[in-house]
Amino acid sequence: MTPVPYIDIHTHPSHYETDTITVQNIYPGDGFAAFSGRNFYSVGLHPWHIGTAEENNEALQLMEEALEFDHVIFVGEAGLDKLCGKDFAEQSRVFEAQAFIAEEYQYPLIIHCVKAYNEVIALRKKMKPSMTWILHGYTAGLEMTKQLAEMDFMFSFGDILFRENAKAIESFQYLPLNRIFLETDEMDGEVEHIYNRAAALKQIPVEELKTAVWKNFNRIEKTLSGRY
Repeated sequence: MTPVPYIDIHTHPSHYETDTITVQNIYPGDGFAAFSGRNFYSVGLHPWHIGTAEENNEALQLMEEALEFDHVIFVGEAGLDKLCGKDFAEQSRVFEAQAFIAEEYQYPLIIHCVKAYNEVIALRKKMKPSMTWILHGYTAGLEMTKQLAEMDFMFSFGDILFRENAKAIESFQYLPLNRIFLETDEMDGEVEHIYNRAAALKQIPVEELKTAVWKNFNRIEKTLSGRY
């Protein structure tokens, strides 16, 4: 029987795994490395990279062009960040545009959110999207997590799980396995370390966690059948 692979739902470094399925984030206009059967891509305009409206529109056009490539199967990371110093109204416009593009192309949306969960919730209520929205690098506490879970968000956790007093740990322990992804983002090391910590927090075997995340990825992958 083929072993269940690890899934790294959001990573930046250009490392290619033989036993891990990765979703590597690129920015509009970036080049692509060689594809393999286990390396996928997301493409989006990060709120930290917001420029003028004209620059952003050009980036959105490049993003749409990139979505035509094989193995680009997610939109993002897109989102809102109230601490990054970029114009929030323009962030909101660009985020909404990317959310609509994700629906148009029928790709899941990977979301960067800092201090703006209420605005993300408002857009989800407005759009009623059919595609999965994944909050990556999730750090929020239990009260917000319960609200977001009721609205069918999914959650990706990274090295925050190693911070003993992080409120996200309680959120992680609360969430059912069918709501969870794991990621390395920009950290050094392999996603296996995140899985080991996450399994310990859930008090379950690592293989059980791997199987659950694999099933979550397969649910998304079914919506992408025939696209790559």
